[in-house]
Amino acid sequence: MLPRLAGLLRLATCVLAVLAPVSVSRALQQRSDEEPCRADYQIQARYEEAERRIVGRALVRYVNRTRDTIPDLQFHLYWNAFASTRSTHLAPSGGTTRGGALNDGEFGWTRVTSIVVAGDELVGGLEHIAPDDGNPDDRTVARVRLKQPIKPGAEQLFELRWESRMPRVRRRTGWKDDFLFAAHWFPKLGVWEAGNGWNCHQFHASTEFYSNYGWYDVELDLPRKYEGKVGASGVQEGPARVEGERVLTRFLAPGAADRGVPDRLGKAPLLHDFAWTADPDFLVVKNTFHWDEWAARFPEEVDRTALALGRAKDDVRARDVDVTVLIQPERIAQAGRHFDATCTALFFYGLWWGEYPYAHITCVDPAWGGGAAGGMEYPTLFTAGTDLWARQIQQTPESVTVHEAGHQFWHGLVGNNEFEAAWLDEGFNTFTQNDALWLRYGASARTTRYAGFHHDGVHLVRGPGGGRIADALALERASLPWLGVVELLPATDILRWWRDQPLLSSTISRVDPRHSERNGYLLDPDTDPIDRHGWLYADSTSYRVNSYRRTANALRSLEGLVGSERFLRGMRRHSEEWRLDHPYPDDFFRSFQQGAQVDVQWYFDQVFRSTATVDWRLSVSERKLEPVRGHVVDAEGRFVAAPAPDAADKPRWRPEILVRRKGDLLLPLEVELRFEDGHVVRRAWTREEQERTTWWKPIKPDESREARLASVVLDPDRRWTFDMDLSDNQWHAKRDETAPLRHAERTFAHWTQILHWIGGLGG
Repeated sequence: MLPRLAGLLRLATCVLAVLAPVSVSRALQQRSDEEPCRADYQIQARYEEAERRIVGRALVRYVNRTRDTIPDLQFHLYWNAFASTRSTHLAPSGGTTRGGALNDGEFGWTRVTSIVVAGDELVGGLEHIAPDDGNPDDRTVARVRLKQPIKPGAEQLFELRWESRMPRVRRRTGWKDDFLFAAHWFPKLGVWEAGNGWNCHQFHASTEFYSNYGWYDVELDLPRKYEGKVGASGVQEGPARVEGERVLTRFLAPGAADRGVPDRLGKAPLLHDFAWTADPDFLVVKNTFHWDEWAARFPEEVDRTALALGRAKDDVRARDVDVTVLIQPERIAQAGRHFDATCTALFFYGLWWGEYPYAHITCVDPAWGGGAAGGMEYPTLFTAGTDLWARQIQQTPESVTVHEAGHQFWHGLVGNNEFEAAWLDEGFNTFTQNDALWLRYGASARTTRYAGFHHDGVHLVRGPGGGRIADALALERASLPWLGVVELLPATDILRWWRDQPLLSSTISRVDPRHSERNGYLLDPDTDPIDRHGWLYADSTSYRVNSYRRTANALRSLEGLVGSERFLRGMRRHSEEWRLDHPYPDDFFRSFQQGAQVDVQWYFDQVFRSTATVDWRLSVSERKLEPVRGHVVDAEGRFVAAPAPDAADKPRWRPEILVRRKGDLLLPLEVELRFEDGHVVRRAWTREEQERTTWWKPIKPDESREARLASVVLDPDRRWTFDMDLSDNQWHAKRDETAPLRHAERTFAHWTQILHWIGGLGG
């Protein structure tokens, strides 16, 4: 047996010789440490439908590019997170997942059956470890000691065999009837970090990504019904082969045409993961993203970006990309919208952060009941999410498609450690997504759903319900003696429509997608700092707020602090410097400041590494200056009687303005004063002054004007998005009387309809 395996490994060495690393010249001399280690995988896997089982074999070539000697190997065995409700992934929720609880027959697992290194079988020494929490019931990380350590600069070839049971789709991966989505489906090496050793975290419920860049050559053996209905990372290599009742499909990631072809930075494309999907119901829609077509649609943005980066327009140009949409038959009408949203990401992200370097990208629409696999990102393949009657004005599925396609840049090309700093991709991606959505689609509509259909409008106040008495008054349900809770007249969608009469009582609402950043930040602004390991946030709300919207909110204010051109240069520097590499937060802070040519470390320390918040409040009044009575001092310093007032003199007014700061976040603040004669005055409250006091009077005691104040506004340029309450940041001499009346009319109409409905049922 062992001689045969040794022969296979020698053959594999020849086969994988084509995977030799391409010499890459760094476009930026940013640091002197080693290149990241590399892992190339050649995988053969067979899916057995009856048992939901995968049997796989992988030849792995691992290159140690550090100065360290590596004594062992550590692997992620992600599907063991679904082995039992006591895994680190499932235990905190009691087994409840995004798609519901796993039932008997729906759990999954992975078991390594062989590890052969240099002819030696090592699987007997494989041990499962829990480096994050010590949970003995968690088997998502495994370790095996090598007989011969991997020396600095050396490469190690080994063969790995495993079998696994695919879980039901409840979170990210699995099956739903014939729909398959395989993510984190093979034993995957952790990342050896120079001087730190293996970084190989357990599979937590919140974060999951951190792996080596390399090449993948994967052959999938599936039941024949999946012929032509398989999608995966990379590009299909040749036609599928049908052998009896099986179909074999091979994928190369990156594709053969991309391998060894450097991008504008001199870096040859690599990927850090491989995922695949299959469904006999998939409709396969193919199209091509053409850069020049999109550049012609948005010439101002191309010019702005080129000018900010100091480059010619041709230097910000990117490649064309083939796009495949795998969509469910009932949603075929949305295929074009998925394609357009994917192109939106390829264009704007590519324009701002550097081109997408691969020939192909696949957008997957999960099957009904498999939505828990939606909204996820993997190299050159991502899953979207929608509903059957979604309208484009809602930006559904557009928003999720742009976001997940955008992950091809953050974190596909800039591969941060998402376990430890998820905000470096999720927050960056949320920020970019909102800019792209605004430029392509404009404001989104808020809608109210009735029987699956979306009415373009919302109500300004809630109707009755939500409590025992309120539910009874609304005739929805009541608690009765001996009977318990009784459903009186449940508010079905049809009845809700009849009750609400939305055409009469709702109001049209449009939302700038960029405003969602601050709204999300306000959900939990001070429980945890942004920069924290994903599983160490207080709860899932804190994780999502900090990793997504609070980071996007912080970037929005960072742009306001340094200006849009410097911001773009700083972010582009980071994206180019760390392409196909593994940055950490300090790397981002440094590269951004170098690219933007600013020193804002104080901002990063306060905003990303503290829970400081701020709430500015404005108090304004005016005082009419009465004529001076009594005595005044003349030119010689003598007290003389005050002159009698001149009736022709115009009265003068002295503004009384007080700005208060609550919270420890110190940001330079401007106030703008507008007067009735059109004069505008701006004053600044510096960070240094705020360190000494929590209040500020921008008007000197002896200042007065003939013109009265028209308005006072804090942060008139809207640079900051952190203020906890914007309602007290402006003062206007004249008030808008129309808007309150309109809101009152809509509220009155809504409640009139509800009371009429209840009264009709009762009478």
